[in-house]
Amino acid sequence: MTILRVLLVEDSEDDALLLARELERAEYKPQMLRVECGDSMTTALKEQRWDVVVTDHNMPSFSSNEAIEIVKTLTPDLPIIIVSGSIGEDLAVAAMKAGAHDYIMKDNLTRFVPAIERELREAEMRRSHRVAEATIHHLAYHDHLTGLVNRNEFDRRLNAALDSAKSDGVTHVLLYLDLDQFKVINDTCGHQAGDELLSQLAVVLQKGVRGNDILARLGGDEFGLLLRNCPLEQAKNIAEEIREAVGGFRFIWRDKSFSIQVSIGMTLITKDVQGADEVLSAADIACYAAKDLGRDRVHVY
Repeated sequence: MTILRVLLVEDSEDDALLLARELERAEYKPQMLRVECGDSMTTALKEQRWDVVVTDHNMPSFSSNEAIEIVKTLTPDLPIIIVSGSIGEDLAVAAMKAGAHDYIMKDNLTRFVPAIERELREAEMRRSHRVAEATIHHLAYHDHLTGLVNRNEFDRRLNAALDSAKSDGVTHVLLYLDLDQFKVINDTCGHQAGDELLSQLAVVLQKGVRGNDILARLGGDEFGLLLRNCPLEQAKNIAEEIREAVGGFRFIWRDKSFSIQVSIGMTLITKDVQGADEVLSAADIACYAAKDLGRDRVHVY
């Protein structure tokens, strides 16, 4: 038998037993909780996951309209079916407009189980659609491999930092990070290994990032870190901590172990900076200066 978790808003225990028998005849195993007021319904929705809400229309102290409002606030994808012995067509239509998915009369329950099955399918489609929309939104602003902010979103936030530097006089710092041994791993083990390395390193890098800072993958094995409202000396300490964390990381691929190093270029973002291209170019130059000086170091532009 299929388990069906039903939150029943009903003041009649006899009617609750009647609905449970209908579900059992359809080879469901109902796990049913009966509630009679808004407080107990709210608690039940917060504490447990339900498949469907079945509500009477008009109880002495609680109506289906109140039940619908609570469900729409807490669990908007959850199906709501009204099962009532005293609901007119006008009220039923109004309830449907408010968010109920179907209404069924207690003296004719032939549509009860089919309605639940239909709404369970529809609810799953709504959830899938919501997940798909969230995924598309995430991919628009994040790198698909590492989950970090992508280049376009990083540029947008960098421009916002430039605006705040000019309008508020605050100082930010941009870090440009370039891995030193990435090509060796790609050539030795293939691009699948390189992708896995980048994914693992993103986690290492994030541990050194403050809550209000922005870490992005800019492309290939290059990362950007925007330290917002950060003095230069503090930024140097953060950069050194990141360099040491990367140096202490070991990448294991099949039977091979690799040590990784990173070169980091830094530049200040002040009210005198002209634009994002200038800032990125300065940080890039500083990064390559770090490489020319022997790699695995931090260099300030």
